[in-house]
Amino acid sequence: MDATTLSANFDARERATNELRTLTDEFAGKDMPAEAREKETNLLTAIADFDGRIKRGIEVLKASDGVSALMQGLKGTGEKRDTDKLAEAAAQLRSLGGETGMGKRLEFAPEKVERRAVDRPSNPNLLARTLFGQLLAQAVERSTIMRNGATILTTSGGEPIDFTVVVGRASASIVGESGAIPESQPTTVQRPVGAYKYAYASVVSSEFIDDQALDLVGFLVGDAGPAIGDGMGRHFLTGTGTGQPKGVITASQAATATYKSNATDATVSDALIDLFYELPSSYRQGATFVVADLTAAKMRKLKATDGTYLWQSAVTAGAPDTFNGKVVATDDGMPANKVLFGDLSKYRVRLAGALRVERSLEYKFMNDQVVYRFIQRADGLLVDERATRVLTVTPAV
Repeated sequence: MDATTLSANFDARERATNELRTLTDEFAGKDMPAEAREKETNLLTAIADFDGRIKRGIEVLKASDGVSALMQGLKGTGEKRDTDKLAEAAAQLRSLGGETGMGKRLEFAPEKVERRAVDRPSNPNLLARTLFGQLLAQAVERSTIMRNGATILTTSGGEPIDFTVVVGRASASIVGESGAIPESQPTTVQRPVGAYKYAYASVVSSEFIDDQALDLVGFLVGDAGPAIGDGMGRHFLTGTGTGQPKGVITASQAATATYKSNATDATVSDALIDLFYELPSSYRQGATFVVADLTAAKMRKLKATDGTYLWQSAVTAGAPDTFNGKVVATDDGMPANKVLFGDLSKYRVRLAGALRVERSLEYKFMNDQVVYRFIQRADGLLVDERATRVLTVTPAV
């Protein structure tokens, strides 16, 4: 998608949003006739469709901007240094393994400057600095938990690390003059974080490698990053903790609020508002809803008693949609019968060791193809179980 098409989608989305706002104002506090309700549904569907197109268009333009910047030899001392790093990585990837094909491996370790490229920078076009930074940025974009505030830690090795997990809070009480002050401490447990191996192999032709003058790094990262990010992201969300990271859904406290799958809109909206207030106020400020796409579609149609939508579509590019004033993130790995609400910064993602890249000239020798293998070890843990709540939708009776 080019810039002109992206701009047209923004304009079309704005027109649909204005039309929906006019319709809502017209029937504020009143029941909509069938024709108006159908129009409302069509407008909501169109806005969601434009949101998807705009998001994909921005991703395409960001990727093409990165390639163009590399091909043009970025201007400026710092940018030139970044280009040199990527060009050097591309040269290493082409020659990796030498004549034997599996003679050695490359390790790309994180650097301090790379954190700016993955922590949702104010400049969305900021280029990741190295191959590690580019791959991690791609992985973050494919993981709802990492993309929405999880704390990312890097360690040189993968040995188990014990984290203190808060499961209950301390409390104060009134003490009389000269009275003994009672002790109160947060309830905590020690839980280990290890390093599970996430791996992905990319098969490319010899001709492709020869023809990609500078963007071999971009291609391989665009191939491996989403694959590794998707694998990690699903476990950070719903992992069981046995043979895989313990996901935030598994570790979260169950909410008292619930509703049946055939509940009325009013019942659903009441349950979601109850979920909002079940989370302690100290965590609500930075909290996010995480839902499946079908749940988001239902939430889009919910209204307050005055007829206004509880869901607010973003009005600026790159801004998130909100429900009851809080960001809504969707994930196709999210169970359809769950609604997560919480402060995702309390989830720790550990990236253990360097990104390992190996090349084989022998595995696909008869096809004249080269195999690149990417390996990154990682784990995750919710370190404050008071920070999230999970609502479960019960089956209809």
